[in-house]
Amino acid sequence: MDAPSDDFIQHLTSHQTQLRGLIYAALGNYADTQDVLQRTNLVLWKKATEFDADRSFLAWAIGIARFEVLAFVRDQRRERLLFMPELAESLIVQAEELVAEVPARQAALRECLATLPESHRQVLVRKYVKGETLQQLAPAVGRSVDGVKSFLLRVRKALSDCIERRIRLGTSHD
Repeated sequence: MDAPSDDFIQHLTSHQTQLRGLIYAALGNYADTQDVLQRTNLVLWKKATEFDADRSFLAWAIGIARFEVLAFVRDQRRERLLFMPELAESLIVQAEELVAEVPARQAALRECLATLPESHRQVLVRKYVKGETLQQLAPAVGRSVDGVKSFLLRVRKALSDCIERRIRLGTSHD
């Protein structure tokens, strides 16, 4: 068996969060999620030579994860731990839809952030990128801790509304 390419390994590692989230959405249990993710990664690794680089790696991996989740659920039913395969399938479909939205949501977030005043973006960077606490931010931006909290709430709400509007109207550009 040929070793998987560097591209394949990069795709596999970069999509672990999405695969884990999709599997967790279907199973709702962290330990089971880790088991199924490990099984999924093993199958992906074994089938690395079958991957068509012209297709979406994530879509291919999600297809394999779906089969692994359904196999896991089937095995659990045999062990009398009843879980409806139809429910698992429904949860996987919902999780796939959420995973598919991520790039559009990220693009919309970038565009919405660009519409904010620079001073607002700087506060967001200090809080969410640099990890400053509300207590550290308050004197630096000339507000009370509660004032910073309220400010961040308003900015997050504005960003959320902007993202939803762009997604709904299909106006975000990748």
